[in-house]
This record gives sequence, structure tokens and C-alpha cells, in this order.
Amino acid sequence: MNKNMTERINGYAKEYIFEQYTRIVPNFKSFDKISKEEMLNEIYKVYNYENIIDICTVRELKYLELILDKNNNINELLSDKYEWERETLNDKFLIESDLKEVFIPNEIIDNVKEALKNVDWDNAKKLDELNEVLVGYCKIQGSDLIYCLVDTISPVLHMKEDLIETHMYNNKLFNYYVHVYIKTNDYGQTFESVIYQDDRIIEEFLTEEKGKQGLASTIEIDKEVLKTIFYNDFDINNIKIKKFLDEIKKLPFFWKQSLKSVRMVALLNADRKLLKDPIKKLPSLKNYDLNEFFKIMDEAMDEMPSGALNGFSPNEAKKIKLESEEMRLKKVKSYTKQQNACLSKKDVDLFYKIYTALLEFTNDKYKIKNKFKIYKKTRLDIKELLEVIEFFWKNKDKIVTEFCTNNPYNFNQEELDITSDFKKGFRELMIIANFEEEYTGVIVKDRVYMIKGVNVNVDNIFSFQDLPVPVVTSIIPFKNVLIHDSILVSFDFKYSSDFITVADEDYNNSIKYYHI
Repeated sequence: MNKNMTERINGYAKEYIFEQYTRIVPNFKSFDKISKEEMLNEIYKVYNYENIIDICTVRELKYLELILDKNNNINELLSDKYEWERETLNDKFLIESDLKEVFIPNEIIDNVKEALKNVDWDNAKKLDELNEVLVGYCKIQGSDLIYCLVDTISPVLHMKEDLIETHMYNNKLFNYYVHVYIKTNDYGQTFESVIYQDDRIIEEFLTEEKGKQGLASTIEIDKEVLKTIFYNDFDINNIKIKKFLDEIKKLPFFWKQSLKSVRMVALLNADRKLLKDPIKKLPSLKNYDLNEFFKIMDEAMDEMPSGALNGFSPNEAKKIKLESEEMRLKKVKSYTKQQNACLSKKDVDLFYKIYTALLEFTNDKYKIKNKFKIYKKTRLDIKELLEVIEFFWKNKDKIVTEFCTNNPYNFNQEELDITSDFKKGFRELMIIANFEEEYTGVIVKDRVYMIKGVNVNVDNIFSFQDLPVPVVTSIIPFKNVLIHDSILVSFDFKYSSDFITVADEDYNNSIKYYHI
């Protein structure tokens, strides 16, 4: 029987070859501009001995050794024991196997032998652990931002973040399973992201479901679970999941795609009717107790981590939501509606007179926005204004000093004194932590400042139930109080219940600053 893959490649669907080709070959050609044989040749060009080591796990390399050892029994090589190795190596076109034989194709066999002579087994095992954890995490999340993935895995493996990031961009095994790309949001901002290769077709749905179902908590990482998921797609050490996997394999309709469908529904935390309804219609299951089977399925899937739930299982999500509801009720009981927590109408007018004068002076002097009038204007484009505001606060000491010296708007002495105090102010990312009757408490680094709103009480802008809320704003001493600058740039971000508890404790135990 022929041992050349080139002469067998026509037996494969072009779509299947193209999928593997795009994972293995950098700068690949489009589907309609390359033939099956050309794709195989391009794959084999990539496979020098170093890249073969790089794209294989230790288990795969050991299996290649077994194939080359002529003393090994073919029945052993084709046994269920090595099912995973055969499937993955077949996908990478490093072996060819069927029910009767398994072999390394002639086109690549010399490079495989060279790889096995040169592999550093200790280093390969270390790289395996890194890939198992990274890819396992991507399997349960579906997609994530690179910096989030790195921040999560770095403490788990006690590895420096830059080393993990470099590995993700360069390691062939990681890139075989995980797509690294640039993602653009609705505002044109770009983010370095990753997505598990099999999930690219549902990325849009997954992003949508994360927006609907995502939980504001941090999952605890168990690297042994992630390793198990890398090889099996599921945590087979979980008793309920293992029971379900054993049960589904007994059904007459079972095939590999069944488990892929289960994984997809779990990833999206989608309605399980998508799985159950087709099963109910199968004639071969007419006399089968599906109620018991579906019960086993539900119990198992309640334990499966879901990307839509930010890596939590439905059971964990229920617990988190219960804790959040208890926290919400606690907030409702303790909340006092703000009264007199903003400036008087007279002081509002004075503040805007001074602040808009400072900003127009800044814009005119440093030519930030052409023909952009700010002084005493009530309707301004916030996006344009923010650029001037950022520049002002980065250079406030110099600008305020020049303004007070030149007095371009003929302020009286009281107004100049108030203007001069702007030098004590600052612009920062801060957390709105609590609403009190006459003040809003904000956490800035290790301090709690008690500020007032400008036009309205801050609890008219943000609900007490949404606290804590991260914002970027400026804190300014104004007369005898602290205020924000009336522009609160907030973020669509939810804190975990653990963080909220710690933030509440920090707030309650901290000294409150009413002045700078």
C-alpha cells in the first residue's frame, strides 16, 4: 500500500485541508487560489524538524516514536488508548491512519526522525504545560483579550507576562489551536485578542452573549482542569460530566459531532432545546428513556464552564447572581437619597464661568481646536472638549498661573482666588463608591474624597445600585468644597461581589477628605 500522502490527498475534502493549512502555514493563500496538493506541499515546507517539535505535544511525539518502532503491534497503535494522538496527528498531516494501518508519510518521515533525535523532552514538557493551560482557558472562554489572558495565566504558572505573550505569538502548537488577531470595537478602538480556532464561526454570537450574560467576577483557575479540557474538551474528572459523556456514547446516534454540539451550546450557555429537540425526533431512540438521559445531560451541562458566563458554569453563575441580589437588597436598605449634594445655582454659574474661561484660554493659547469657542457656552461637543480638558490638566500649574497673571476675562479678586485653586485639583481614574446625603464618596488610589456634584446630585446620574462605578473626572477645590468638573467619563464595567465587598470595607474604614 502506498505510503505517500501526496497520492492520497484527493481523498480529503478541500475544506478540511484548507482549515488545517490556514492554521499551520503563515501568509496562506485564499481558498480558491490554491489546490489540495499545493496546500499539502506548503504544509510540508513548514515542517522542518524544529517546527515539528514546536507543533506537537509530548504525547504526539511519543506516538510518532511508537510508529517508527517496527516492534510495536499495529493493534496497539490503533487502540483507543491513542485515539487523541491519532486524530491530532492526522489533522496535522504528520500521519495517515485508518482501521488497518497507521504510518508517517514518506514526504515527511525524514524530518520526523530528525525531530525525534533533537527534541529536548524536559523543555517539551514545560511547553506542554503552558500550552495546555493557555489553550484550555481559551476553550472555556472562546475569546478573550490578550492582556486579560496573560494577566490571568501569569500568576497561575508563575511566569513573567512578557514571556507568555511572546510564546502566544510564536509557538506553532498554540497558534494551531488559538487564533491571535486584532479586534476593532464600535468606536474604532483596536485590541489584541485571541479566539479558540473552532469558535471563530460563532465569534459574533459569543460576543453578543457575553454582553448579555457576562458576570462581574473572576474565575478561580485550576490548571489541572484546564489541562484536562485541552485534551478532552470537557473536565472528565467531574463526576456528573463523566457520567454524561459515558451515557451519550451509548446512544445509537452518537458521533463525534454530537460532543462538538454539546460544547458549543455550553460555550454560549444557549437553550438546551437545541440539543434535545433533534434527539427526540430520532426513530432509533423511540424506546429509550430520554427523560433520564436529559436529566443527566442537564446536571452535566450545569457544571460546564461557559464563555458567555466569562468562564463560570451555570451552577456557579446562579450562586454569583444570588450573592449579587443579596448585595443589591442590602444597598436598597442602606441607601439614603442625596439632598444638597451639589452646588447652588449661583455657584454653578460661577464655576462654569471660571472653568470655561480657563479652557478657552488653554485652547486659544495652545491651538488645540481651531475656531472652537468655549467661554460661557452651554452646549459643547464633549468629545472635542475632552481633548482641551486633558491638555489643561496635564499643564494646569503653568496655565492657571498665566491666566491669573494676564486676567484675560477681567475677573475680580474673588474669582481669581478661586481660579488659582484649580492648581490644587487633579484628573484621575477614580471609583464612585458611595452616596451620602450631602456628598459623594470617591476612591482615588488610597484616599477617599467627599465631593459635590455641579448641576445635580451625582445619584441622579448614576444609580446607587450600580455602585461602585469607575469614572475619569477632575476633582477641583471650589470655594469651601470639592467638586468634580461636571464631566464624568464612565466605563461599561462591572466589579465582582468580592471587589465590591472589599471596596465597601475600604470606604467605611478610610479617612474622608473634604479638602485637598
